[in-house]
Amino acid sequence: MQLARSGHWCNSVRWLFLFSLLGIFCQPQPASAATKVITDADKGGQARLKLGDTLELRLPSNPSTGYMWYVEKGSTPLLKLANQSQTEPTEHGVGRPVLQVFKFEPKRNGEGVLLLHYVRSWEPPKPDDEQFTVRVVVE
Repeated sequence: MQLARSGHWCNSVRWLFLFSLLGIFCQPQPASAATKVITDADKGGQARLKLGDTLELRLPSNPSTGYMWYVEKGSTPLLKLANQSQTEPTEHGVGRPVLQVFKFEPKRNGEGVLLLHYVRSWEPPKPDDEQFTVRVVVE
């Protein structure tokens, strides 16, 4: 009688173990976040994002002349600027171009326009300054 009980108990433990493993491995996995990279070739276009994604904008600039890209204050509130950096020049010397890299995170669903101006920091933007715009759709 004792042997039959221990066999039943072992079977129960095995089934419990199997169901536990199934529960762990069969849970739906969240969709992985994606990084959408856009460049000056995407100017005037559209960028579609999902919440949790990252929008990476790469624009050429020449900071040695004082000109750099700046996000317009009235730009879309859908995006939060998470990081800003620049690459090293490919050639040594003064006046070599770099890429400014902006990383944005969507804050909520909606549509808006991301606007940047290429200006010197000490000069206010003028209507004829170079601009970069892209329509942003967050789903």
